[in-house]
Amino acid sequence: MDTPGGMMKSMRTIIDAILASEVPVISYVTPKGAHSASAGTFILLASHVAAMADGTNIGTASPIDLQGNKAAEKITNDSVTYIKNLARVNGRNEKWAEEAITKNSSISEKEALALKVVEYTASDLGALMEKIDGKKVKAGGKEIIISTKDYVLKEIKMPFRNRFLHQLADPNIAYILFLIGIYGIIYELAHFGALIPGIVGAIAIVLGFIGFESVPINSAGIILIVLAVVLFIAEAMTPTFGALFGGGLLSMIIGSLILFPGRDAGVSWAPSYFVIGVMVFVTAAFFALIIYLIVKAQKRKAIMGKKSTIGLHGVAQTEITQAGGVVNVGGEDWQAYSDEPVSARDVILVLEEEGLKLKVKKIPRKKEEIQ
Repeated sequence: MDTPGGMMKSMRTIIDAILASEVPVISYVTPKGAHSASAGTFILLASHVAAMADGTNIGTASPIDLQGNKAAEKITNDSVTYIKNLARVNGRNEKWAEEAITKNSSISEKEALALKVVEYTASDLGALMEKIDGKKVKAGGKEIIISTKDYVLKEIKMPFRNRFLHQLADPNIAYILFLIGIYGIIYELAHFGALIPGIVGAIAIVLGFIGFESVPINSAGIILIVLAVVLFIAEAMTPTFGALFGGGLLSMIIGSLILFPGRDAGVSWAPSYFVIGVMVFVTAAFFALIIYLIVKAQKRKAIMGKKSTIGLHGVAQTEITQAGGVVNVGGEDWQAYSDEPVSARDVILVLEEEGLKLKVKKIPRKKEEIQ
């Protein structure tokens, strides 16, 4: 373990898992120069066996808020009681555990061993395995004798999903994502029909909430998948030439990845990345086919006798730019674009037809003659 600490909620989740484990949990502060500060101190004291490598330290566990300021007194008092209970459960130094919070005490591996904060110091993992062989601990309500004589080391690396979530847990990244989301939504409301800012904004806000721990990870995954389906349906109903479809695809990929813990994290009931990839592809292909058939039907309808809109007047329903917008011509809404900005409610003239998209320009209202 080598950590500066983390969120209290995440720390308690880890500790609850350790206390409920029927298999002894050994926490080892390593490599040389590593530290187990703040939340790491709590986790170390909660473990069935606590050990430190040479040149490491633990402590400074006083709780702080997201701005880095000292937490409220009631939170500090609760933390003191909690860390003392953890130390007591495993027969460790309760007085020092309290001082780690009230005095922000930090000690080296030698001091920790002398003060009975940890049971072992070891230069490397092999040395630690030799020292703990035969040690008796209580786990899952039973006394267990640890046997490491013929141990086989299996390293479980952090899966892609967890690495992604680990980045989101960074308060700086979560804060930036949240603001990007707010800006995207504001831009979408101010320039209705831009689509991409609104889509990116919605996804960024959900990811920001994950970082703030305001939304459970699984719930965020479900929200993103539902958002993806909504975007796919919206694309089918009002073709936007891929903007909504692309946003839906991105939302479905992210939502599917974070919905389940990865199998490479040791969770057998989680779907494999292959299955996730196949289902995302099938879903995207299904909606892509629907969109294609709808667009094809609309084009056929236009070919079968719908008169040309070129030269007709209409009204801009949204702001029109080169990126696009919506106009109403002859009682029907059309996707449109203009080389010059057009404001909502301006009168427009249709210059060209490009499939289901019109090229328009603004004309003075005094010349209006809507057909």
